[in-house]
Amino acid sequence: MSTEHPASPRINRRNAIAALGALGLAGQAAQAQNVDPNWQKIVAEAKKEGSVIIYHQAVPQVFERLAKDFRTVYPEIKVEYRRQLTPVTHMQAIENEKATKLDGADITQYANAIWYRDKAQENFFLKPAGPATMEFPKDSLLYGVVPVVAVMPFVMAYNTNLVKTPVTGMRDLLRPELRGRVGSSDLVAETVFAFYEWIEKTQGADFLPQFAAQKPKLTVGVLPLFQSIASGELAMAAYGIHAVANSLVAQGAPMKVFQPNPAFASRDVMAALAHSRRPNAALVFLDYVMSRRGQGVWNGSGETASVIQGLPGSLDARTMQPWDVFRYTPDFQRDYKAKFDKMFKA
Repeated sequence: MSTEHPASPRINRRNAIAALGALGLAGQAAQAQNVDPNWQKIVAEAKKEGSVIIYHQAVPQVFERLAKDFRTVYPEIKVEYRRQLTPVTHMQAIENEKATKLDGADITQYANAIWYRDKAQENFFLKPAGPATMEFPKDSLLYGVVPVVAVMPFVMAYNTNLVKTPVTGMRDLLRPELRGRVGSSDLVAETVFAFYEWIEKTQGADFLPQFAAQKPKLTVGVLPLFQSIASGELAMAAYGIHAVANSLVAQGAPMKVFQPNPAFASRDVMAALAHSRRPNAALVFLDYVMSRRGQGVWNGSGETASVIQGLPGSLDARTMQPWDVFRYTPDFQRDYKAKFDKMFKA
């Protein structure tokens, strides 16, 4: 069984991001003296292109912050971001755009490293070229073209009006009085397959059948699940992330989160698409996200961890267990879904 502890106190987001912004601006000023002419040309062309379109999996709050801060650095470049939650709507859409030469995504952000690995071998992505590559950890630049931009732990959440005894672990989901009042995510993405297998490994083979007997509500992802916690429809959820919980708590929701230690986690990756209609803007945005400033905006709010060490406000990646992205092949998913559906939906 895993050892668990309550989640860390929330970071003051405004102060953390302001501090990171100052550090980022100082770093950019120092780097500007050594920027090569080719990068200067890329930035100039990016400003002419004037926009960048991002298909992403991360919660909208992250890209709201990124887009707002990016425009303060590059006001000439408009940022448009579209959330594509499932592989069908994300990866297949991008492949179709390339095959049919449609104008679409310039940047892709997801947690499916199998797709990124395979596409990197097809020269599907542009190689990062900006000043941020000087500090970004080389072992976190997958295949030389796909940076790991965040490590995201998954947490439990509960409604404090309905659950008076603080949550201490996954087995609290099995409390008899919570039957029909608990929830989790349905199998909508590779991450969720990995999450349920992680539960089996850390909680024992008896846990999922007992959890299924609790008649949990299964949702498409985190947001509707946590909204059900906030409204009081559900008392407790097994699957979620800090960013969604923090947003609801800020709106007055009676919620608390619990982060296991070690916590199941995913690695968010990003890449600039080689077939982009705006390749220079794509490279500039990618460099921004890889920079200390961009990493601070993404990871400096106490919700995720940066691969850049010592980043203020970043969670500690050492308390997390990222899932093995190469394990959850289509064949694995087919077989696991059959077992899962028999357990939860029969």
